[in-house]
Amino acid sequence: MRYAFPSDLSVLAGPTGVGKTTLLELVKFGFGGEADIAEVARDYVVEVRIDATLGDSRYRLARTIDPGKRKIVRVTDLITQERLPDHHTTKTEPRLNSLLMSALGLPDDMRAASRTTVSSNSGTRISFMDIFGFLYVPQREINREIAHSDQSVREPKRKAVFELLFGLTDAEALNQRSLINELKGKIDIAEVEAKNVASFLAVSNTTTREHAQAAVEQAVVAEGETTVRLEELRDTLDPISDRETQVIRDLLADAERSVADSRSLIISLQRREGEYHLERRRIQGDLDRLGRIVDAGHRLASIEFEVCPRCVQALGARDVPAGACRVCLQPDPTPGGVTEFDQYEAKQLRDQLNEIGDQLHSVSRQLEQATSAEAAGRLRVDELAALLERRTRERITPRLQAFADLSQQLAEARALQQQMKGTLRQWDRLQDIERVARKLRSEREEAKAVLRRMEEALNERREQIFADLNEEYESTVSLLGVPGITAASISTTTYLPIINGIPWSDFGPRGGGITTAAQMAYWATLLAVAQRHDGTSYPAFMLIDSPRQAVNDSEALSKALYRRLVALVDANKQVAIAGIRRAKVQLIIADNSLPAEFRGNYAQTDFTISNPTVSTIPHPGPSKVKTLGS
Repeated sequence: MRYAFPSDLSVLAGPTGVGKTTLLELVKFGFGGEADIAEVARDYVVEVRIDATLGDSRYRLARTIDPGKRKIVRVTDLITQERLPDHHTTKTEPRLNSLLMSALGLPDDMRAASRTTVSSNSGTRISFMDIFGFLYVPQREINREIAHSDQSVREPKRKAVFELLFGLTDAEALNQRSLINELKGKIDIAEVEAKNVASFLAVSNTTTREHAQAAVEQAVVAEGETTVRLEELRDTLDPISDRETQVIRDLLADAERSVADSRSLIISLQRREGEYHLERRRIQGDLDRLGRIVDAGHRLASIEFEVCPRCVQALGARDVPAGACRVCLQPDPTPGGVTEFDQYEAKQLRDQLNEIGDQLHSVSRQLEQATSAEAAGRLRVDELAALLERRTRERITPRLQAFADLSQQLAEARALQQQMKGTLRQWDRLQDIERVARKLRSEREEAKAVLRRMEEALNERREQIFADLNEEYESTVSLLGVPGITAASISTTTYLPIINGIPWSDFGPRGGGITTAAQMAYWATLLAVAQRHDGTSYPAFMLIDSPRQAVNDSEALSKALYRRLVALVDANKQVAIAGIRRAKVQLIIADNSLPAEFRGNYAQTDFTISNPTVSTIPHPGPSKVKTLGS
């Protein structure tokens, strides 16, 4: 299906459930937004294509409904007929948001920072969808909120977009506000860090940096004095080693090497002894096996077979030669079936067994000798060590104690230096943090001053804009004849309506036709004032969903509402740009039923149950439709 909206004012008319809201949500989806897609669209619509003019650019945006591919939008430049690279609705480059913001003449890196003095949040990026919130009035919001005004978390962004669209701020001012909040965050971090360092210094018992520096200097002096005394003591210890003591040291070293060699030999002999025992058990097992074979032969030799053990034929009638086997008729040289080979193998095994026994006897003698040598060596080591201890105890021990005391003092002096140097580094760090904090505060105050100058430069324009907004809004509310409203204005702080002195945050949630009329008057006011002032970035476009339904079908209020919208369009008729007729203001309204007297003032597309917005899909009937926002 293809729908074109060339007229300044286009109306989509039809009863509830024919898909008007679905069509408007698909428009939002086509621009890259997270729209409320109806079930019928998810089941039957494959792709949404939008041909849109933004500033001097004309693009075709194609986005599939498929959840796995909907993050990619195919873009075509309708002026050059060039297929541009695919753009993404996410942060992946190239981003659709950057393309649309650039087409509107706005940078895509602006942030909406909080206006509170305690905030340290630089704010979230202002996207095309934030601006689209001022262009699309969904049915679910038309009698309650204005551009998500009930969501406090989006308040900074809504205000920033309002100011941006009316030229009350610019990218530089927004960035300056973000910078102020960023500096506030850095100042908070620096103050916390300074507090932590100060707590550490309080624990280290150094009240001032000078105190820590004096402690370091004292530790350096103590280290120097202790080092000199250690050198003197070391010089007195060097001559103590005489020739006899050196000989004893050499003998002790030889005795310790001998003990080590004996221990190594014992380990080797023990390993060999284990291997011999293992081999002897193996050979003894082979001998036992041969014995069992011979015993079996003897037992079988005494058996006289009456039949052949293989074919079971009788053997009694056969003639058996003397000295031959009764079964195989072969000569039976040895009684009991013992062969010469069996005798030879048994002899070889017994010889091996005897040889291993000799080896075990030899290893046992060597092991006894090595064990004795090790014991004698250990005794010799103990004697030499005791002798060396007696010779050196009286001459060296007092000096060693003095050496140990001085070494302890030297270690304490160096440890104190390290501790105090660490403390000095913390003092330096504290001073650096305080210096950085002072610099950040200075930068923040300077940024505040720059922002004030920017805002002061726009004060005259701000006053003029709000004067025109208040005048236009009051006039619009009066022309609509909204019952119960005696005073209407627009707040200079929240940028939302004030009805009978009641802020929109209290008045809007009441809902109903009066709230809808007040909100429609608000949008018409913004659009009208934006068209009268130069320097505004307010797109001259608006999607409105079901305003007549929201005013409870009040005929008089509905007529007044459409009368105001028609007057707004008439005041901003089409203009010729480069020979092409373009609408200066474009309104697209979806509604259930329309006042008959205005039908000639706009292009109307009628939808019915038999002719829904997607006519290729049969309508299931009003009772089976779940409307969006219900």
